[in-house]
Amino acid sequence: MLTFDKLKLVSSIKNISIYDKKAFEVKVKDGKVHSLLYYQETPFLLRIKIDYVRNELVVEFSGKVLGSDYPKLISIETIYQCFQNINELGFCRIDPDAMLNSEVVTCDVTKDIKWSDASSLVPYIQGHISNFKIYNCSVKCDNITIEKNVISRKCKKRMIIYNKEKEMTSVKNRAFVEKYNLDGAFKDIWRFEINLNSKEQIRNSLDLSDNKLLSVLQSEATPIASFIKDAVSPPTVPIKYNDRKSYLMALVLKDCDYDITKVDAKLRELYAPGTKFSKLLKPYRAALDAMSQEGNDTYTTLVEKLK
Repeated sequence: MLTFDKLKLVSSIKNISIYDKKAFEVKVKDGKVHSLLYYQETPFLLRIKIDYVRNELVVEFSGKVLGSDYPKLISIETIYQCFQNINELGFCRIDPDAMLNSEVVTCDVTKDIKWSDASSLVPYIQGHISNFKIYNCSVKCDNITIEKNVISRKCKKRMIIYNKEKEMTSVKNRAFVEKYNLDGAFKDIWRFEINLNSKEQIRNSLDLSDNKLLSVLQSEATPIASFIKDAVSPPTVPIKYNDRKSYLMALVLKDCDYDITKVDAKLRELYAPGTKFSKLLKPYRAALDAMSQEGNDTYTTLVEKLK
């Protein structure tokens, strides 16, 4: 079952009833009301735009709309609860049944997995990026960002991976955690998230022919597992070296802080363009895998958890 941490929906203006117009910011042009805008960031992101010119209703919300059920994220099982919680704010009512036919224009596909050994996850992913010319990988404070290095916006994909427990214990989330009794709810949880920023991206990633909310929620695609399998290589069979070659390889690894990204950059300075760097890096990956006995288990377990 697919889960999401953010959705942006476009629907007909007929699918909302306004109870308190004062809750909205009124946008006037040439003496006419063009749109109404409601926006809040806490305790959850909610943006509602009523566009009278386009006859559109735009609704964007985050998974925190679920309150104490936030760990469940947005899914086919929780979507009605999302709209119910928005309606309980009291200033409007959004028709949940009608919204199932709304179009999803952007979304964050999200998968939370339990991973108690945090020290193994980040180095493994960083050390096994399949192709550094296709995927950019950066690590900051144990947060990993993997981005497909393409010019076309419709082909761009970005995945972020981070320790959700650490994020939820930060100062900005403390009030939310206390209000909804979520202390400890994200223990050992790591979040994998893909940002899909166009309707075409959503259709391609979720294997759909349309962008209807119901279709998106019911998709049986596994975009996060698929992204990881493309971007991250499985471990190679450990190879033992007992000669000059192994000594020189050990020196390169040490000089590059045992970081395969740095090894790739260093070798590109020394070899001619057109060299098959994936093949060239293979023994270095094997050497790193040999240092980490959990290599095979890490990849297999990771892919299975992300399906």
